[in-house]
Parts: sequence; C-alpha cells; structure tokens
Amino acid sequence: MVSGENMSGRKVSRTMSRVVIGVVTGLVATLLGLVGQGVAGQGSATAIPANTEANYVTTLNCTSANPWPAGPVKVRVDVFNNIRFPADGLPGPVIALIGSDRAKPVALEYTYDVTVRWKNLRTGRTGKVFVPGRGFTVKWQVDIHPGHGPVAFTIHQKLGALAFNPMVNPQYSSCSGRATA
Repeated sequence: MVSGENMSGRKVSRTMSRVVIGVVTGLVATLLGLVGQGVAGQGSATAIPANTEANYVTTLNCTSANPWPAGPVKVRVDVFNNIRFPADGLPGPVIALIGSDRAKPVALEYTYDVTVRWKNLRTGRTGKVFVPGRGFTVKWQVDIHPGHGPVAFTIHQKLGALAFNPMVNPQYSSCSGRATA
C-alpha cells in the first residue's frame, strides 16, 4: 500500500483517499439530481398513442438489473399496431413499442440505449431501430415500419447510471415479442 501526506501532514493511504473521493462524488451527484428535480419538474408520458384507432396487442416484461445499488428496473413494454398517425410521422403500417418502468421518479438519473431488431415473417424484410434516452425514470418509444404481415422483434436495452458520465455501470437486458403490422 502506497502512502502519502495530506495537507495536515498526516500519512494517508491512496486507497483511502480514493474511497473518500468516490463517496463525495456520489453525494454531490445525488444532491445535483435533487436540485435538478426541483427546478426542472417532471414531464408526463402516455402509454397509448395519440390516435384512437391504435390497437393494443400485449405488454412485455423487459426487466433489467439496476445500475444504481437498488432493486431491478421493471420495464414494461406496451405493444400497439394499426396506428394511423405514428409519433415519428412516417407512413404506416407501424408497430409502436412504448417502454416504461412505471415508477415514481427518484433523484437518481439513468441513461439508456434501446435497440429493436425486427423481421417481417411474411416478406423476410429486416431492420433495426436505435433510440437513446436519459431521465429519472426509464421511458422510451420505438416505432418500427416493417410492412404488412406478422413481425417478430427483439428489444435490447442498455441501462446505465448518470454519475458525471453517461452509462456508468451499464446493465444489459433483452426481450422479444410478435405483432402483426
């Protein structure tokens, strides 16, 4: 163990210094998150697409390990089809995947990358959609445009803590489902 001296002349190990710096950094990040929460407030998200013609298909369970020292992040993905006017403004047919952890916001901020790989089982057409995000809760929406027919898709989530840098302690999860476009 390597030792050094602090400002008061006492010998201190470098390991101990790193531990203290890590604890202080964590406390500052939490306080900044609380201050930002009070100033910015919370936005709202809806789990149903804006038009009334959307058809609910199913809800998928895409639980992920938490990058913060807490319980798992239980992301539920609502799947919709028959959407006449998708959120991305592109023409249909479209399948909308809306993921949310449905939790109350906390002072810990997340960064996440969501990649959806899909395949139209009738035409063989494939594709991939990538959506990054950041927030006090996990909320994202992906619209896929596979063409008409049955579609199989796999959702890959990368969930990290935002602690001065994005994607600290990244956690990976995936789930899959099917819908007809």
